[in-house]
Amino acid sequence: MVVIFTQKADDNLAGLVKAVDEVQKNNEKLGTFVVGVSGVAEADFEKLQATHKLTTPLTVAEDKDGPPEYTLNKDAAVTVIVYKKGGAVHKNFAFKDTKSAAEKSKEIAGAAAEALK
Repeated sequence: MVVIFTQKADDNLAGLVKAVDEVQKNNEKLGTFVVGVSGVAEADFEKLQATHKLTTPLTVAEDKDGPPEYTLNKDAAVTVIVYKKGGAVHKNFAFKDTKSAAEKSKEIAGAAAEALK
């Protein structure tokens, strides 16, 4: 499973999501979703979806800082958590902005593929 927490919904985020979507297309067992935090609204995701036609579910956290049990770093614009089968964390990533996250999209997609093994 791949969970992407984001403080911004933009083209860079879409690039990251599309990279993970490519892994998802070939591996139905990989669950992926994006959670908006820190002011990301449903309207932001609707605009992103209309522009990029993403297949990954997009949702907004009830708590603006994200689920409390995750204790997300408020300075990280994007946090990606890749879980192995069984629920253990395989890898996690934190980025100061969505551009940095998009630049590492291949590495994140690779981690998602590894977690399926």
